[in-house]
This record gives sequence, structure tokens and C-alpha cells, in this order.
Amino acid sequence: MTSHLSPVLFAPVFPQIDKPLMVMLPGLDGTSKLFVSQVRSLSQYFDVRCLEIPENNRQDWPELAGAVVDLIREVSGDRLVYLCGESFGACLALQVALLAPSLLSHLVLINTASALRHYTWIRWATQYTNYVPDWLYRISGAIALPLLANFDRINGDKRMLLLRTVRPISQACVAWRIDMLHRFEVTPKQLANLSLPTSLLASQSDRLFPSDREAQLLSQFLPNAQVYYLPKSGHVCLLEDEVDLSHCLKGLNALPVAKSTPSPASR
Repeated sequence: MTSHLSPVLFAPVFPQIDKPLMVMLPGLDGTSKLFVSQVRSLSQYFDVRCLEIPENNRQDWPELAGAVVDLIREVSGDRLVYLCGESFGACLALQVALLAPSLLSHLVLINTASALRHYTWIRWATQYTNYVPDWLYRISGAIALPLLANFDRINGDKRMLLLRTVRPISQACVAWRIDMLHRFEVTPKQLANLSLPTSLLASQSDRLFPSDREAQLLSQFLPNAQVYYLPKSGHVCLLEDEVDLSHCLKGLNALPVAKSTPSPASR
């Protein structure tokens, strides 16, 4: 049995246990660092928690989803629970939703990496990731960065954050998680049985995957889904200066309704 470190949930800002819970699942990097620019806005509506998946974690989808379910149950109480996943994290979010649908109140999927199945050449290429020399792996990673992000829409500080987050990921970690994406499978029947309200965010200028097409396909099977298109955004859209996740959810009328406070006269 391969050893691994378990994922953890952390609060990027001081917890607000009186608000609905927002759990954010990261992309391939597994760190949740790329959510940093969204936390302040989201914190107006949610108690935000982020998942960190250690680099040497080798749990497959069922075990990883089960671990996330346990973590959510530890902190959710009787609150509304929004589960948000980006790219790799969106695939994980779907696995969690299928495993424990009654635990969640709303699902948010951003540029779901299930779109990888449309690119069979990537499957062939990534079979050999562990055999690529380290120097070539580093160069290819730098070349791939423009596929991940639309740098014209990301300021200098967040560009550096992206570089510092993506470049240190080991070959073994990348190979494992891409292999997980190759093994990811959710059937139309499973999606049709998932009645959970779902918001799909799709970048229409995604150079990595056809995210808009994937969102449209998922929305055809998910019975309670709606799509919010980001016409100029790249794959890593939440780093872009003009993208505000809470604004997108508001546009879909998907933000939680604030509890009304009784007026002094009615008390």
C-alpha cells in the first residue's frame, strides 16, 4: 500500500461560523494558493475553507473524495455548504457530490478538467512523464504556463504567485494527478441523479481545455445546473483581475440568502 499524507482544510482568513460554509478544492497544484484573490470578496457571504492536498498524496478518487467528505462534516454543523472546485478540483467536487449529495447545498464547478478526455494525445504524452529529464520537465512547464493563464488579464503580483505555485510541483505528483484525470469517469446517469443546484463557470478563451464545451455538456445532464460564461478568461480564471467569483454567483442568483434580523419593534 502506498503511503500518503491526508488532505487538510484550512481557513485562509478568520473563521466565521455564523455564515454558510464555502469549501474550495484546488487545481492540479493542490495548494489552494491560487484562490487568494477571491477570499476577501467571498468572505462577505461565506466562512471560507480551502483544501490542501499534500504533494505525496496518492489517494485515488474514492479515497480522496471520502477524506474530503469527512473534513467537511467536521466543520459544517447544520450550515449550508457550498462546494467549489477548479479544474482538477472540479472533478474532485463532482466525486464528493456523488458520494454525499445530502451534505451539500450548492456545487460550483470551474473549468472542469474532465474535458481532458477530449485530448487523447495528452494521455499518450503523460504516460512518459516520469521518464522526462528534470531539465526538460522544467522547460516544458514554463512553456505550458501561457496555456494555463491569460497573462494579459493577471497583474504582476499574481503572475509571480502562479509561477511560485506551479513550478515547484514534482514530476511524480503531476504524473499521478494527470493519471487520476485519465481515470476520472462520471456517467450521464450519475449526473442526472444529482439534483444539487450547480453553477458552472466556463472560460471561453481557455487555451488548455474546451471548458465552455465541457460546461455545456455537463449542464445537459445535471438537472439543476446553470452556466456562467467568461468570454475573455483563460483556464486559471480566478487569478484574473476582472473575475470575482462572488459576482459570478450573484449573476446566477446563486449566493446564499442572508438571514434577516428582526427589527426592534418585532422583538
